[in-house]
Amino acid sequence: MSARRFGFHLSIAGGLQNVPARARRTRCDTIQIFTQSPRRWSGPAPTSDAIAAFRQGIAAQGIDPVTIHTIYPINLASADDGLYEGSIDLVAEDLRRAGLLGVPLVNTHVGHARDLNYDEALDRVTQALREVLRRADSPARLLLENAALRGTFHGSRFEELAALIEGAGGPERLGMCLDTAHAFASGYPVHTEEGLDETLAALDRTVGLENLYLVHLNDSKSEFGSHVDRHEHLGKGKLGHHALRRIVNHPKLRHLPFVMETPIDDRRDDVGNMRYARRLVDKRA
Repeated sequence: MSARRFGFHLSIAGGLQNVPARARRTRCDTIQIFTQSPRRWSGPAPTSDAIAAFRQGIAAQGIDPVTIHTIYPINLASADDGLYEGSIDLVAEDLRRAGLLGVPLVNTHVGHARDLNYDEALDRVTQALREVLRRADSPARLLLENAALRGTFHGSRFEELAALIEGAGGPERLGMCLDTAHAFASGYPVHTEEGLDETLAALDRTVGLENLYLVHLNDSKSEFGSHVDRHEHLGKGKLGHHALRRIVNHPKLRHLPFVMETPIDDRRDDVGNMRYARRLVDKRA
């Protein structure tokens, strides 16, 4: 039997030193965090005391792995030079912070290019990733997350992510995060047994399953193929119970960490979603 590792994207409110207690309260085996406010371009670097308390608390609980998620305004495909350069700086900074925190993974969205054609956007993001890795002296791996949106280069197709990984230097320092809600909304049929197998086969042909390091386990409020990114509580969305159960028990995925980015509202909180996730596990698998 292979044990599943479940966790959440957790708040860093009050400082990184508070994260281990939140992880313990929600029974996390793995976690994801921002290192600053997710909607602001700048924020104070974590203090040495906060870093030490974070590392000690995470190690004491055996949480593995920890992933840093880059902030929302980042756009590595932007035609605006200011936004583009600022995005490169922030992704590189999160990779450096990962080194300080002992975090092995940094996850980012690719971004979107409204004023560029596909080939121009591909080249722009490739050059951005090369520059990020050049600037960041860090052992952490940078993961590219599949998106839900359609348009010029949102990174919703596996072929796009594969081209970026190859063009930016290969899988030595790069990899992929698979978001289940994004895949569903972008038209990958992960909600059926045959469709999940087909999706993973497509991922293997392009990015390579050996380069998949993280799964974002999210249900979807949005319809299949809608290209609308709206997460839902596990089992309450359009993906549903049976699809999520197949995902967490699939022999090509079950060894990976599953991080939930589910809502917190009057219907269910993180504790409730964790209970639900653990009930999905087939104890025979």
